[in-house]
Amino acid sequence: MKKSLRFLAFFIVLLICVAALSCAKTGEGDTETTTVSGDSDSNSETTDPNVDEKGYEKDNLPEGLNFDSDVNILHWTEVKRVEFFAEKETGDVANDAVFIRNLNIEERLGVKLVWYGQPGDVSNTANFVNVVQKSYTAGERAYDLIATYSRTAGLLSVDGFLADINTIDDSYLDFTKPWWPDNMLDTVTVGDSVFFITGDAATSVLHYMTAIFYNKKLLDDYGIQYPSTDVQNDTWTLDRLVEITSNHYQDLDGNNKQSDGDFYGFTTIYYNADAFYTGSAMWLVERDPDGLLKISDDFVSERAINLVDKLGRWLTTDTCYVSRHGAALDYYTPFANGTALACQLRTFMIDPAGPCSLTNVDWEFGIVPNPKFDDNQENYATIIGNPFTLFGIMKDADDDTKSMCTAVLECWGSEAYRLTTPAVFEICMKLKYSATETESAMFDVVRGSIVFDLGRIFSEDLNRISEMPSKAMTTGGSWATLSKTYKKALDTMMKKINGSFANQTN
Repeated sequence: MKKSLRFLAFFIVLLICVAALSCAKTGEGDTETTTVSGDSDSNSETTDPNVDEKGYEKDNLPEGLNFDSDVNILHWTEVKRVEFFAEKETGDVANDAVFIRNLNIEERLGVKLVWYGQPGDVSNTANFVNVVQKSYTAGERAYDLIATYSRTAGLLSVDGFLADINTIDDSYLDFTKPWWPDNMLDTVTVGDSVFFITGDAATSVLHYMTAIFYNKKLLDDYGIQYPSTDVQNDTWTLDRLVEITSNHYQDLDGNNKQSDGDFYGFTTIYYNADAFYTGSAMWLVERDPDGLLKISDDFVSERAINLVDKLGRWLTTDTCYVSRHGAALDYYTPFANGTALACQLRTFMIDPAGPCSLTNVDWEFGIVPNPKFDDNQENYATIIGNPFTLFGIMKDADDDTKSMCTAVLECWGSEAYRLTTPAVFEICMKLKYSATETESAMFDVVRGSIVFDLGRIFSEDLNRISEMPSKAMTTGGSWATLSKTYKKALDTMMKKINGSFANQTN
């Protein structure tokens, strides 16, 4: 059986590489073909024992691990793309990569992954927490690992159901490895504790990157320089975005009001506009000198006031269409129809199964990160939409089970780094859905600038703090007034969160 699994794993990896080459495209004037990351030296032998034959870094898990145990995983069910398990191979590259990833985990560790699905998205957070609470208080130890919607993981940690990963003896986790994002650990640490992690193990991290997409044909028609050139020149700022998208509204259907049949300079939805706040290098929640969590000083800063005021003046003009809660119109429809210059989207939306599929349009699109606040900002910052997965270990698991779970998570991330990430990002996104080397490189810029903010993860305990600036900027509210009102209540909520974590460590 093991020999057949190894052969199957090799065969799928081979399919992934072949698919990547077959999906590669070149645009006018391009002379190079993009290759799957890590494959550039595949024809040469590597002498580095820490790197495999494809150029991917190896994990440090000992060979011959055999826990001889089931691993019970409670996961949320509303994930829009294959992430946790695949019933069988279907020929779909991403599906089959997940299938082989899980086989490899089971074979390498001597475990059986047992899946328990439960609704747990934004409308089901309380229900998911209740399922975990019932098992915990009853002493059932029904679940070992929790894989759930980001905000739900925040609730579970505050309520004391997740183990402090930093205190697990005989942990196999190695956060120096590339399948754990560089800034992830620094961001999710609460005091000295870590209750949840994410990275390559979660394909949703790639699917929910929020970026700016633009219509190359329309920009050519208007003689506007591509935003990708601005990124290359380090001139991609909020002022530049406002400049190229303003004064373009046309009432195409003649009904004297905004509709999805009109022409726009820019379209978005209010919660995607969260990306402007984070993209401007500001935090919602940070740590004080004692390691306690606090509402960031950024929240009431002059920078935040200027950001919200500037975008409020722009987003409330007719050149921008913004979908708000309960809106009848879909903000992405004009862009998909070719009647909007630019649109703020989550990356999963452009694939063939996405609501804004751009695979069959007769024009080329471009992608860039959300712009910097101004020329003085050093780096771009990309947020992940809230429906991404965070992983935690149940606090009531025994010590041996906790140690085993760290091995599972490390192996999960490691195998995903070699299998699912190349399948989803390199093939399904960066190569298959981008037309030129430039757009492929821009995907790398977007992915390379991913950041996490505890304010977003603890948003359910903080009255959805992440949506406060974006709601103000999409309605034209005064942030100087609103932020002070919000902060007083938020400070009280934060004290409760800090108190909960303090009780867990005492």
